[in-house]
Amino acid sequence: MNIKEITTLIKDDFNVYKKILLANQAQILKNLELEHIFISALDIVLLEHKIDAVAKRLDENLPLLGVPFAVKDNIDVKGFPTTAGCKAYAYTPKSSAFAVQQLEAAGAICIGKTNMDQFATGLVGVRSPYGVAKNYYNEAYIPGGSSSGSASSLTAGYVPFALGTDTAGSGRVPAAFQNLIGVKPTRGIISNTGVVPACKSLDCVSIFANELSDAQIVLNTMSCYDEKDAYSRENTQLTLEKSGKFAIPLKSNLEFFGNTEYEKAFSNFIDKLKQNGYLVEEIDFSPLFDAAKLLYDGPWVAERYHAVGAFIEQNIEKVLPSTQKIILGGKNPTATSYFDAEYRLKAFKKVFDKYAADYAAFIMPTAGTIYKIKELEEEPILLNSNLGYYTNFMNLLDCAALALPVTLTKNNLPFGVTVFAPCFSDKNLLNLGTEWANKDLLNLPSSITEYIDIAVCGAHKRGGSLNFQLTQINAVYKETTVTAKQYRFFALEHLTPVRPGLIKDIQQGAEIEVEIWKVPAQKLGAFINNIGDPLTFGKITLASGVKVTSFLCESYAIKDAKEITSFKTWENYLNS
Repeated sequence: MNIKEITTLIKDDFNVYKKILLANQAQILKNLELEHIFISALDIVLLEHKIDAVAKRLDENLPLLGVPFAVKDNIDVKGFPTTAGCKAYAYTPKSSAFAVQQLEAAGAICIGKTNMDQFATGLVGVRSPYGVAKNYYNEAYIPGGSSSGSASSLTAGYVPFALGTDTAGSGRVPAAFQNLIGVKPTRGIISNTGVVPACKSLDCVSIFANELSDAQIVLNTMSCYDEKDAYSRENTQLTLEKSGKFAIPLKSNLEFFGNTEYEKAFSNFIDKLKQNGYLVEEIDFSPLFDAAKLLYDGPWVAERYHAVGAFIEQNIEKVLPSTQKIILGGKNPTATSYFDAEYRLKAFKKVFDKYAADYAAFIMPTAGTIYKIKELEEEPILLNSNLGYYTNFMNLLDCAALALPVTLTKNNLPFGVTVFAPCFSDKNLLNLGTEWANKDLLNLPSSITEYIDIAVCGAHKRGGSLNFQLTQINAVYKETTVTAKQYRFFALEHLTPVRPGLIKDIQQGAEIEVEIWKVPAQKLGAFINNIGDPLTFGKITLASGVKVTSFLCESYAIKDAKEITSFKTWENYLNS
C-alpha cells in the first residue's frame, strides 16, 4: 500500500491496519535469515506498542501516521543498534538521526534496519557479513548497493518507503536494479546528523519509494534545516521553465559494458521522449565523467579513511578485505593532492554550470549494466567501478538526481534512467517524473489500491504446504472463523499435495473452519490462475452471515473423494 492508502486505512479500520502490520512484521522476522534484507527488526511486542501509540494520535492529521518504513543500518534509529554493516562496529545510539526524528514526529514507524555494503563502500550489495539481500526480480543478480537492503525491503513488499544513503550512487543503483524510484536529494537539505559518514562533505540521506507522490511526502518531511549539521542547507527550490531542452550523452560517451539489452532500453526510452514532444540533444559528457574519476582516484578517499580508518586498523580481522582495500587506500593522500583535485573539480563545475544554463535537465542510464552475484565474486573491484560510471560525479558537482524505473529487459531485469539537474532542483525532478509517468513512459510499481477477502480451508492456511502462494503475493492473514452450517468437506486424495474440497449442501452441511486472508486486488488474478481443476472460486456464507470469496470444489470431483465433514478442520483430518 502507498502512504495515502495506509493513513486512510488507519482511520477507516484501525483493527485491520494493525493486523496487516503485525502479520507483515511476523513475515519479516520469519524470513530474517533467508532474505538477508534486514540486519535487525522490531519484535512483535514492541511493534504492537508502537501501533497502539498511533491510535492516540489519530486526531493530529499527521502525513505519515502509522506508516512503516525501513532504514539503512548506517543511520541511527533509537532502539536499534547501528552496525554500518560491521558487527564489531555496532553501537546503540541514544537518539534517532535528525532525519529519522522528522519522520517519527510525522507518525511513521521504523520497523527495521537494513543490510548494506560494509561502511557504504560499494554499489553492489554483496559486501556484507550479513549476506546478500535478495533481489526479487532475479535472485541470481545483485541487489545493488550500498543501500541494498533498503531497496529490497520495498520489492519484498514490506514497506512503502525506505531510507538509504548516497555518496557515489548508493541511492540510485539499487533503485535501478529493483525497479524503484530513488531520490538523491541536493546535498544538505536532509541532515546527516546521526549518519555514519562515508565522505561527510558529499553524503546524502536518500529515499527509495514505489510512488513519486510518496517520495515527495517523505522528502518534504525530512527537509528541515539542522543547526548541528555543518553541511545543512536551507531547502530553497528552483523554478523550472516548462519549455526546456534535455541533454543526453553523446553516443561515444555511453558505456554499457557489453549489455546490449540495457543499450537498447536506453535508446528506446529516448525515442519515446522524442515521440512525446520532448526536445533532446546530445552533448559531450566527458567533463562530467572526468569529474567522477576524482571520487575514488583522488583525495576524497581520505575522507573515508578519516571516518572509520582508525577503527579498521584496530579491527582488521573483523572487516571485509574489499572494505579494507578501499578505505585504507585513503590513508596517505597529501594536502597538495587535495588542492590539485579541488582545482580540477572547480573547472569541471564551470562546464556543468554552463550546460545547466542551456538545459532543463540531463538524462542518462542509472547504470550501464547489471551483474550476477557470481561475477562479482570473481572480479569485485572492477565490476563495482563499472557501476559507478554514471553516478560518481553527481555529489561532487552538487546535483540533485532522481532514478526512475523504465522497463524490464530479458531475465526479468529492471532498467532505469536518472534525470538530474543543479542543486535545489529536487521538486522539479519529481514533477518531471510525474509528468513522464502520466505519459506511460515509466514502469512504476503498481500501488495496491484494494484488498479482497479470500477464505481458505486447507493447504493454503497458515503452516500449510501451499500457504506460500498467498504470502508471495503479500496477502495478509486476517482471522480464523467458520462457515455457516451449509457446507460439506472432502479430501481430494488423488491430488498432490492432498487438498480439501468444499461444496455447498444446505440439508447435510456443517460448520467448517476457514481462514480469511486479505489479498491485494491487483494480484488476485495471478493467484486464481495458479489454481487447477477441480477447485474453483465462488461465494460462501460465514456463520456471521457475511459472504466472502472462497475456494470451492466442482461436484464431479467428490464422487470418489473421502468425506471429512465430521473433522470440521483440515488439520483435524491430517492429524487423524
